[in-house]
Amino acid sequence: MFVEKEGLSDILLLCVAAIWGINFVAVKFLLTGISPVNLILFRFIVGSIFLFFLLLFFEDVKIPLKDFLHLCLLGAIGITVYQFFFTYALKYTSVTNVSIIINTSPLYGGILASLLGYEKFQPKRLFAIVTGFAGVYILITKGSLMLEGGDAKGNILAILSSIFWAFYTILSKPLLDKHSPLKVTTYSMLTGAALLCPFIPFHLHLKEYSALSFIGWASLFYSVVFSIVIAFFLWYRGVSKIGASRTMVYQYSVPVFAAFSAYLLLGEKLYISQLIGAGIIFFSITLARKK
Repeated sequence: MFVEKEGLSDILLLCVAAIWGINFVAVKFLLTGISPVNLILFRFIVGSIFLFFLLLFFEDVKIPLKDFLHLCLLGAIGITVYQFFFTYALKYTSVTNVSIIINTSPLYGGILASLLGYEKFQPKRLFAIVTGFAGVYILITKGSLMLEGGDAKGNILAILSSIFWAFYTILSKPLLDKHSPLKVTTYSMLTGAALLCPFIPFHLHLKEYSALSFIGWASLFYSVVFSIVIAFFLWYRGVSKIGASRTMVYQYSVPVFAAFSAYLLLGEKLYISQLIGAGIIFFSITLARKK
């Protein structure tokens, strides 16, 4: 039964990677008509409200004050702070640089999980994490192995956002030992969204949404319902079932799905080196699955 559950977790986490990979295409399309912060506000505020109604329908909403405060910290780190660092990293440096630096979070996550005592240090899993990052680097740089030029400020913000994402995932583990993935997802999302509310008067422009086409609204629906509500829930489920560091290795497959989605939906070119990088990434995931 344990093996079946673990196998299901692997499949669901690959689904998360596919959802987030396709979301790169959806967000890229949406940003042609919507400003970055405006899009963050809409996605996470609407997504958190949607999650809260799901929680009301399926579970008891009560939670101890101590755990609620822990969830507030989680939301501040993983929703509010991470999203702003990530968005402004893209503003100041290239997409390639941000994509590579963001994918160092499994490295930080593996180290933090061991230092905080949540998981035992496993050299084989560390090797899998490093190997996966190498695959991501090859895939994103298309085999050139050279980062694009970019502002140092953007690179620093990308590093900080990567560290905050690692903390966000690792710090959720104690809560997931006591509460369901849906409850942890909902309350962390609600508190993170609440901290975004002060930006509403300055950055929420509804006129940008009224101008969206049918494809734009479909992209927005996908970016909220699939990328936030479904994917965040499944991500937390993975942490609760197989641990934080092993779950985070699946983040490496996000650029793989993003590259294939861009090829299929946007007509972007696919390179042999990217296929090699994808192969290395899936090898690292297979390696991380082994005890």
